[in-house]
Amino acid sequence: MSISAGLARFCGVLATLVAIGGSAQAGSIQTPAGLVMGDKFRIVFVTPGTIQATSASMQTYDRFVNLQAGNTTYGGNLISWQALGSTSSINAHDHLGTAPILGLYTVDGIKVASSTDASVGGLWEAVPLLAPITKDQFGNSYAGNSVWTGTNGIGTVYETVAGGKFGLGSTSNGGGYFPEFRTEVGLIGGTTGYDWVQVGGLGGVLPTTDFYQMYGISEVLTVVPEPSTLAIAGFGMVIVTVSRLRGKRSKKD
Repeated sequence: MSISAGLARFCGVLATLVAIGGSAQAGSIQTPAGLVMGDKFRIVFVTPGTIQATSASMQTYDRFVNLQAGNTTYGGNLISWQALGSTSSINAHDHLGTAPILGLYTVDGIKVASSTDASVGGLWEAVPLLAPITKDQFGNSYAGNSVWTGTNGIGTVYETVAGGKFGLGSTSNGGGYFPEFRTEVGLIGGTTGYDWVQVGGLGGVLPTTDFYQMYGISEVLTVVPEPSTLAIAGFGMVIVTVSRLRGKRSKKD
């Protein structure tokens, strides 16, 4: 095979990659609109499956959301996830951390909060979210379902007026205010106010043996070029190489 024929075939392969790279792949997160290479962001999703809130270990819930996320990737790399929740020994805002990001987004690129801290527009600012969290990792929508959080609107473990703590895995009886083994829930979809994480009152502290969904939040992700961008760049380099080789051959002839 001549050099020209080999390069032509390679160009054809790259052209195919360009076409493929432009479409969203199943199980992959696309860069939210407006972000550029090097920007940092996080993704939040609702688990399609359910779990009991009987464990007081956050590791239990982290494993659950990671299993629910499956092999979801970004930029070709597998994403690590954390459960959004509080136990009696760890608060949600500490568990998730406050590393600087430009936004927390749903899987379809809708901005939910500007950070995972208590700054203006942040997840724990104690004011409404920028948008409700309704989508699982596949983009399916949920609304009105209960979701385990164990958390109040500022990202700390939910406590009753009687002093009982109702984090995930709670065995507190709320100082006599509630029966034992109850944990705080939020509501999926339809709200951006406190109800998304904390329903509150008797209706929001439910038996830990019930099965409900959870929120999963990704590790901090850094924007990388989309596959189509890389393919186009490679395609351009090959074209330049082909032109130079042809120019050299013409001079020899």
